[in-house]
Amino acid sequence: MKNLHEFKHLFFDLDDTLTLSKSPIEQEMKEVLTRSGRDIIVVSGAEIARIGVQTDNFPAYYLGQNGNDTVDNTGKRLWQDFLTSAEKAAILHHNSQLLLLADWYIQNPADLIDDRGCQISLSTIGHHEDIVRKKTFDPDSQVRLAMLERFPFVSDIVEVKIGGTTTFDYFRKGAHKGANVAKLIQTLNWNKDECVYFGDKLHNGGNDETVVGVIDTIAVTSHEHTLQLLSEAFGAA
Repeated sequence: MKNLHEFKHLFFDLDDTLTLSKSPIEQEMKEVLTRSGRDIIVVSGAEIARIGVQTDNFPAYYLGQNGNDTVDNTGKRLWQDFLTSAEKAAILHHNSQLLLLADWYIQNPADLIDDRGCQISLSTIGHHEDIVRKKTFDPDSQVRLAMLERFPFVSDIVEVKIGGTTTFDYFRKGAHKGANVAKLIQTLNWNKDECVYFGDKLHNGGNDETVVGVIDTIAVTSHEHTLQLLSEAFGAA
């Protein structure tokens, strides 16, 4: 891995990479991102609006819904690709299969399926469940991997990846993070060798995995780990 100073464009997953799940960015993280002097790109399953809220509207490129809704660092939309009714129907059918396996407590069943327009995300326990329970429910993704093994998602039009702390992210076939990271780099005529991606789900089946091979990647275990690496490279506050 090259020294971080050799990269001009820093890509980050959001939940558990820049922030805690669905939580605001910490001031120390904002400061080190600013000190880096690099382009900052946030690539998340979250909607553009939530990325803005969680990052306190940090001036960055936002690749929402795994990059299927993308704006530049001034807020100008670069592209937005909505799911079709057929794609949504295939996803919701698979959601119903997976939920047959949920033999654990679910506080709010209406909080499980989130149709974000360009993506549908299914949470195993609830998108807005208590953060402590979310972090401890499936920290190594083994519960969700087992669910997919029991009910594989077979589709020619859509695919699923494990995302966040408790979710499955569904999007159009091939329209994953890796493809949209490559699309942004090509659109802006950046040198891919000057780009690096930080993510906590680079493992097999994780929603960061598709970035592997597109640009350099750095696996992190938490937003604290990301902060540590950035502070070592660009100085602590």
